[in-house]
Amino acid sequence: MKRTWFRGRTGRFIMMVSVLVLITAGMFALASVFMAYDPDGHLTRRWLHDSRWALFAWRLMMYAGIAGVWLMKVRPQLLRRWPEVRARLPRTELLGVLFILATECVAWTGTA
Repeated sequence: MKRTWFRGRTGRFIMMVSVLVLITAGMFALASVFMAYDPDGHLTRRWLHDSRWALFAWRLMMYAGIAGVWLMKVRPQLLRRWPEVRARLPRTELLGVLFILATECVAWTGTA
C-alpha cells in the first residue's frame, strides 16, 4: 500500500510539523521532569558547572563537524551553483566564526 498522504511538498510539510511538535512535547516533558526533581535549579546549575569542560569539548566537536561539512560539501556546491557570491563568502564565514566566539564568551563569562 502506497502512502500517498506523505508525498510531495504537502507531505513533507506535514511530516516536519509533526516532528517539530513531537520534539517540542519531548522538551516540555524533560523540563517538567527537571522541575519536579529540582524546582530551584540548584542541582542542575551545579551539574552544568561541574561538567562545563565536557560540554565545551562537545561544543568544539560540533563546531568542527559543522565546519567540516561546510568546507567539504556545502561550500563547493554553493560556489558551483552561484559563482557570483565568491567575493562575499569569506565575510559571511567570518561573521559565523565571530558569532561562535561571542556565544562562547557569553557562555564562559558567568562560570567563575
